[in-house]
Amino acid sequence: MKKVFFYSLIFIVACLICIYFYFQPKIIFVDQEIHLALYQEVNPLQYIQKLSHIEIDDIQVDNQVDNGKLGKYQIHYSYQQKTYSLTVYIDDMLAPQFDVQNKTILKNETVKPEELVKNIQDDSDTKVYFVEEYIFDEEKTYQVGVVVEDSYGNKTEKNAYIQVQNQDKQPPTVTGLTPITLLIGDEIDLKKDVVVKDDHDESPLLTIDDSKLNIRQMGEYEVYYHVKDESGNEDTLIRKVEVLSQYDNREALKDGIKTCYLTFDDGPSSNTKEILDILDQYHIKATFFVTGTSPKDFHYIKEAYQKGHIIGLHTYSHDYEYIYSSLKNYISDLNKIKDVVYQQIGKNVDLIRFPGGSSNLVSKKYNEGIMTRLTKKVIDLGYQYYDWTSINGDGEGIKTVDGLIKKAKEEIGEQEDIMFLMHDSGTQENTVKALPAILDYLIEQGYVFQILDETSPTFHHHVQN
Repeated sequence: MKKVFFYSLIFIVACLICIYFYFQPKIIFVDQEIHLALYQEVNPLQYIQKLSHIEIDDIQVDNQVDNGKLGKYQIHYSYQQKTYSLTVYIDDMLAPQFDVQNKTILKNETVKPEELVKNIQDDSDTKVYFVEEYIFDEEKTYQVGVVVEDSYGNKTEKNAYIQVQNQDKQPPTVTGLTPITLLIGDEIDLKKDVVVKDDHDESPLLTIDDSKLNIRQMGEYEVYYHVKDESGNEDTLIRKVEVLSQYDNREALKDGIKTCYLTFDDGPSSNTKEILDILDQYHIKATFFVTGTSPKDFHYIKEAYQKGHIIGLHTYSHDYEYIYSSLKNYISDLNKIKDVVYQQIGKNVDLIRFPGGSSNLVSKKYNEGIMTRLTKKVIDLGYQYYDWTSINGDGEGIKTVDGLIKKAKEEIGEQEDIMFLMHDSGTQENTVKALPAILDYLIEQGYVFQILDETSPTFHHHVQN
């Protein structure tokens, strides 16, 4: 009887245990681990095959999967105090993409498979290998199979072609010989960005012949690049170099319209009145960059402004030694002429021109690097500076009327947009006399006249100090 009781007790306990586990909540997944492709949508509830004594709405899901990054992740499913975990792998399931590049070699030369592929695209690490081993011991074209395989076992096979020669017949190639445009005095590195390659010679010889190049003189030049490999194959290529004047425009508006911005520096003076009268006759507006050197003529600033001309600042003193000795002196002198202009027209002016232009070298005598600092400083202060493309030579010592006209025509040339510089200081009577002929020539050449505003080209020179 004792044995019967004992076994009966065991049976009852076993049944109770079975009943307990049967009624325990359970989550059964479709698989022990889930494998997804990169960027494939993650749907945690769809990975559940069966629920036991659990309502799906009662399950809390903690999805830790980043489907944009390869790797191993966990999704945690929680119900009451119990958590179930499912492992999810984000795998690279796409075969690599790449381009083949053919190659020419010498007989019995070794080729690495990596040399025949380029532009490999894949989400994981890749390796490159041949379909089989090749020996290139005959003078012919070989078709070779090259494979790119990623770390997930995805692979792509393509054919490339290797031409085998008895001897090297191809000269080196040269890239980077784009045309160069520079200003007079600019530094130039003729080897910059130039790459020489050869199929067989790792160090082909490059020789540059720049004997016909003169960076101190305007013009179009040719530079010769001669390459030669160890097999004696050689080639010569030509590179174009154009040297421009410091006054050449680098910011002209390429709109097909020939535009002239007339500008006058160093006034006002008694000559300003005569220039204004001539401009009235031609119905042309100009820009006057004024100074404070002739206070008795300040009223011409107001007159020019009232006639529709633009007023700019050219410093008060125009004294190179003073204004270019320090930033402080220049700004102080600029503010002084700014106040004069405000008194005349009731408006603050933010257009300026540096005496001698931004490219002047005179400033170097008084302060090394002052123009580099000044061109940045004035912009920071809200000004815009304007240089020029063409001159009549009245600031360079040309004294005759005919000389001024001739110089003007030479400077205008075939340019599309120009900023023309003349002077209306008290010593420039011949500029007044030459002005009608210069205006007539500009009109004959098809130029339209514009005044400066925020949309105008600045025609900045190359800063040399």
